[in-house]
Amino acid sequence: MKTGALIVASLNPDMENRDNEDMPVFLPMQHLDGTTVIKREIFKLRKAGVTPIIVLCGYQQEVLKNHLSHNGVVFCEDELFETHSYAETLATGLEFAATLCERVLIVPVEYPAFSIETAEKLIECRKSSAPVYQGTAGWPRLQVFGKAGAEDNTSVPVSPEASQWAELAVEDAGILYSLAGENGLERVENYVRELRDANALQLKLKVMLTREEDFFGPGVYWLLRNIDETGSIQAAAAKMQMSYTKCWKMINKVEAQMGFKFVDRVNGGKHGGKSTLTEDARVFLDRYRALTEDLKRISRNFFDVYFRDFQ
Repeated sequence: MKTGALIVASLNPDMENRDNEDMPVFLPMQHLDGTTVIKREIFKLRKAGVTPIIVLCGYQQEVLKNHLSHNGVVFCEDELFETHSYAETLATGLEFAATLCERVLIVPVEYPAFSIETAEKLIECRKSSAPVYQGTAGWPRLQVFGKAGAEDNTSVPVSPEASQWAELAVEDAGILYSLAGENGLERVENYVRELRDANALQLKLKVMLTREEDFFGPGVYWLLRNIDETGSIQAAAAKMQMSYTKCWKMINKVEAQMGFKFVDRVNGGKHGGKSTLTEDARVFLDRYRALTEDLKRISRNFFDVYFRDFQ
């Protein structure tokens, strides 16, 4: 079945946000994450494979049409938006949407923080469905159009308050965040920023030293640091969840490749054995750490140059 989207953007002026100078900002054109609220929603819906994308407009509709002139969306005008309730406005949009597709994702423009994954999960539903996060329903919601009297569906036009939404559990708190709520913009911005940071493309750099073969890297570095901290190879091995024998093999390999001792070991005695790092080992570890930090800093700059477009 063909699944479209209906972005409800025929907002009342009372739902405008305020910028830093306390000036009113048309909510669909509020800046968010490097673009505007409504363009961000269109991008996510398109990534989820939704088409057509219908924008239900009313207030400042000419401004909105101009803003989205090159975004390949279909416009539906609610000429009575000033007197219509939200349900009446939505019914106008759904009636129009039913002529273009068999199912539609209803997206109130003030809910821009939903994930692409949530939209994709909704598209897979066979019934009219609402996403639910920790027991609370949010947006967008899937409306499946059906013939009058058909099971699980309603005829159009339809009001969401009158529909029986099947619940779809999702791990997406963004479905609950509204720009129109108290501190709404701040909450949405913080949530979007957290998601971006968690999902950002990152560089992982592993520095290995080699001669005839690789012999020194992060594993040996932290083993030696733990020996220095605990005074015990056995304790360091347990901390790193490695066998005592494997740890000694790593140490012996480093010492053979570099030609000097890294660990001084005192066996047994009244107070038990103790292992300490040699001064040469401490100098070597400090230089490896400094090299790694410098390489990471330099590589980060090059990474930003070459992969900025993929962030």
